[in-house]
Amino acid sequence: MRPLFYVVLFGLSIFINSCDDGLNQNIEQSKKELTEVSIKINDDFVLIRKEVKKLAEYTEYLYQNQNTYAGKEDRSKYKFSDNGIFYKTENDGLSAVYVSGYVPIDDDVKNIVYFTAPLDQRFITMMDTLSEVAQVYYNDKNSYNRIYPFIDVLTQYGPKMNIPDYNFYYLADLKHNPGKKAVWVNDPYVDPAGRGWMVSAIAPVYYKEELVGVPGIDVTINTIISRYISPSHNEILIVDKNGVLVAAEETSVNRLYLPPLKDHKYVETIKSDKFRKDDYNLLKSKNNKVRELAKKIIIDGLDNIEFESEGEAYHVITNEIQEMDWKIFKLIKK
Repeated sequence: MRPLFYVVLFGLSIFINSCDDGLNQNIEQSKKELTEVSIKINDDFVLIRKEVKKLAEYTEYLYQNQNTYAGKEDRSKYKFSDNGIFYKTENDGLSAVYVSGYVPIDDDVKNIVYFTAPLDQRFITMMDTLSEVAQVYYNDKNSYNRIYPFIDVLTQYGPKMNIPDYNFYYLADLKHNPGKKAVWVNDPYVDPAGRGWMVSAIAPVYYKEELVGVPGIDVTINTIISRYISPSHNEILIVDKNGVLVAAEETSVNRLYLPPLKDHKYVETIKSDKFRKDDYNLLKSKNNKVRELAKKIIIDGLDNIEFESEGEAYHVITNEIQEMDWKIFKLIKK
């Protein structure tokens, strides 16, 4: 009987080792997949940042040659609304135009609207070539917004919006961006133009040494989820440098005891910056295991971590998306 017992015990040992080998193979494969996803996001977003820089340079060119371009725009397309908004009256397949009236709308402000109209063709080209982009726009210091694709600005925006008060403008100013570079608004915020949670690449436009405007290119969080965190890459999460959840699919959100990651519902005009609540900050989670996990990933910079959720054990691997200063990680069930 003793040899039989030995065989059974030996067989169990083989079974355990095969389980360990299977987990190790899964981990190694997952590391490869996570690296691929990280590189893909990083490369795509580097390209978007470079494109918004080109857009800023072209806008500077328009300011330098404004007398050439101001007279080419059809001014009959524009008028004032009853509440003082200056806008383009119909969708002509190009950009929508909105001037809020926060700054008095005189002939000089109107002239900026007219000579920057050639931006429309640049916007369209970018939307055609950058499939992950949701919209492209130009905001100027006079609270003028030119945005593509076209939206109903009278419905979406209210009067007297002070556009330079928003992060997608002031993060490009000299105080926040002394190098005058193209940068990312990489903390998810609610888009006033109605496309929900997003991040933006922006770049300053200087004319006669004054910041006159900021072009932007937007990527929605929904696009990040659908494009990069597909079903084949489930259990992947992205967090920003502060520990706030950027993107994840529903299963992973549940694993970390977070509220459902829903898009913003527009019941009123967005009148100021709106960011994710602390409910989505892993470092401030009510669950001590989640807080400890977040600390190991974000603060300690560990890339192999053990984690338990609802009685299930997970191995957690991590990587970085340097362009966005984000952490990306995956939960692997043990």
